Amino acid sequence: MVKGVQFWNSRDCYYTQTNNPTEEILRKRSDGEWLVSCGPSAAVTCVAAMGHDVDIRCPGSYRPQGEEVLMDFFNDPRNYAALKAARPETPPEVWHGNEVPQFYPVAVRAVFGATARFEWGAGFDTIAAELRSGKAVQLCLVKPGHYIAAVAYDDEARELIFNDPWPGRFPDGNGFNRRMGEAECKANLKPFRIVYGG
Repeated sequence: MVKGVQFWNSRDCYYTQTNNPTEEILRKRSDGEWLVSCGPSAAVTCVAAMGHDVDIRCPGSYRPQGEEVLMDFFNDPRNYAALKAARPETPPEVWHGNEVPQFYPVAVRAVFGATARFEWGAGFDTIAAELRSGKAVQLCLVKPGHYIAAVAYDDEARELIFNDPWPGRFPDGNGFNRRMGEAECKANLKPFRIVYGG
């Protein structure tokens, strides 16, 4: 039986990192180094799949992307004091904020009003328990160094179900509702998680 967040199986709650303004700027100006917004895209996937409204409203007809606004939060100097309080040894004026996992709870609360917490450890059973209880979990792969959004757990298959913001890394080009077993989890997850939900 699959248990997860409210909208774990909704493509409308799946966000990718390949189509936002920051990535377009980097793609146009770089030597091939872009695709840096996996963290904000995974975070927005977690928040949306939990049922939060991630639409950004402007007075005109333009609708900014939620992951782009989250990326902006990390790079807005007005937010550096709050980010520095979350991880004092990592100055946000030096680091790319989207790469620092302790910054995400501060950012998603300010941008979306969502609750998240940073936790050390990324054990398979711990993640599965979080997912079974209706929480989303943002994880970071070792190879490639890359964030994903775990949204459900399949008890029978003993697999995490996750949405990958970089669909192009798969031969079929599909990052939606991918699966990860315990062996891959042990071998390829960095030792922390960001848990979304109360």
